[in-house]
Amino acid sequence: MTAIVGTINRRGVAFAADSAATHTISSRHKITNHANKIFELSKYNPVGAAICGNLDFLGMPWEDIFKIYRNQLRNSSKPLLSDYSKDFFNFINQKIMPSLCDKQKSDLSFVINSFWEEILNLAQDDIKKIGDTVNDETLYSALLLRLDEFIDLYSIKDKCYGFEDYTLEKFVIYAEDIIDNTLKDCLSSSCPKNFKGKFISALFLIITSNIHVYLITTEIIIWGYGEDELFPSYESFVVSLAFDNKIKYTSKSKYVVSNENVACVEPFAQTDVANTVVRGIDADLRVQFYNTYKSSLNTFKDEIISKLQTANAPMELINIFHTLDVDAYTDVYIQNMNEYIQTNYIEKLVNTISYLSKEDLADMAESLVRMTYLKRRITSEEESVGGPVDVAVITKGDGFIWLKRKHYFSPELNHHYFER
Repeated sequence: MTAIVGTINRRGVAFAADSAATHTISSRHKITNHANKIFELSKYNPVGAAICGNLDFLGMPWEDIFKIYRNQLRNSSKPLLSDYSKDFFNFINQKIMPSLCDKQKSDLSFVINSFWEEILNLAQDDIKKIGDTVNDETLYSALLLRLDEFIDLYSIKDKCYGFEDYTLEKFVIYAEDIIDNTLKDCLSSSCPKNFKGKFISALFLIITSNIHVYLITTEIIIWGYGEDELFPSYESFVVSLAFDNKIKYTSKSKYVVSNENVACVEPFAQTDVANTVVRGIDADLRVQFYNTYKSSLNTFKDEIISKLQTANAPMELINIFHTLDVDAYTDVYIQNMNEYIQTNYIEKLVNTISYLSKEDLADMAESLVRMTYLKRRITSEEESVGGPVDVAVITKGDGFIWLKRKHYFSPELNHHYFER
């Protein structure tokens, strides 16, 4: 797991990240504290990147991909930060993916098998719920119904980036052998003729939609300035599947500083501590307050009705209490509380951040990461945040500047590294 925090105002943008990485080995978790999560995307221009989630892409470390892209980019610049993002993903499609064809097939096979297991289990559960026996006739009928549900559900979803123009026909050409291998035990003489076609249609809609399923995702944050931009911005993307030399990614969040949008604090991955500081209350505690308030109103209402009935009060009076809409009162309470939090915590904090120097932006980002680490350390939760904290700042004039950066080697013994 990871804790990354970005702080941004008109003076620049700072990012801080811990070094913890969780590895799953034979269903067991091992945490190491040496992962790099912040990178220079260009040595000559004010743009950087950060990652959380899966630190590998098709078995290749994201760190290496960022560095290869940086070497290719050299001193060329892009007008907008979004142009760097588009160019980076195009680079992956053109330069990285053609060398990882076997892993593309392997990951797609995993997704197809996962989808097949999901609909098979759902269909079998549907049959058992109505008391039928699981046989070829009932199973195929239940499977077709479930496939229709998936088709209806995902046909209205937006397509992900990378597959906007990708067609079902191209997918069949690329993946039919994998699909046939997955379905080999069920494509018998008793299999309905339309089953395979519906399976492929549902699968295609799922994997080209803006929903990420079955695979561990990576969140990539691109941050800094385009050549034509006066103020900084960031945008984050979620990456999961990649096949047929195309990468599936979706936009998650973005923030563009302007004279109207003056500052922002944005946590990534483990966001609870940073959000508590920004909002003045823990998110789980806030939900518990709302639920308790609603439950208390319902209990109070029921108790009044019970006492009125015991006192033989007129039914007209009792019915008035029956018609009280507790949900409406709760909604008003939640709205008032959210407005209070927005006015007295979020807006005040953002206003303060808008005037922070670049040094203070970096201190704030680092402090929020360390607070997340401290909370994990002193509670019974898994210590999934830890290790050295890397901190970097990007400004329009100075570009990418490291304030704190760990090395796996001794800088005194490797002068040539810093002279490159």
